[in-house]
Amino acid sequence: IDFEIIKEPWNKYQISDGSVLKTRIILTEVERVMKGDKPEFSINSRTLTVLSAEPSLKGEPSTERHTSREIAEAVERKDLRYDTLSQEFNEYVLDDGTKIKIYTNITNIDRTRLRNAKGDPIYRIAPSIQIEIKPSSRYGQP
Repeated sequence: IDFEIIKEPWNKYQISDGSVLKTRIILTEVERVMKGDKPEFSINSRTLTVLSAEPSLKGEPSTERHTSREIAEAVERKDLRYDTLSQEFNEYVLDDGTKIKIYTNITNIDRTRLRNAKGDPIYRIAPSIQIEIKPSSRYGQP
């Protein structure tokens, strides 16, 4: 189904180690399946993560790619505290008038001893995603 982006903001978090995390969820595809006279929706998305590391945390740059297992085994600081700087929901309207809101929240941040190509630490981020769908009135919904 075609959709229009109303807003896809960056959510920002100040991590207790001085780094700043930005996350953004991008809706990529929506599929509608009719179950009788009621629609059901399948949603695909991607999450973008950008981290501005505290300069004192920089280390030797590495271009090595790591598996999720290697990242989990390299955690040096677990469950870092963070403050939410900004957090908004994403909003979309489908071509049939259905409205979708996606809310992303960070539930956990771990820092690893691994470094990326800029020498910044690699973090393990656990997001939680909530989706609210308000079907168009054409489906007999309020």
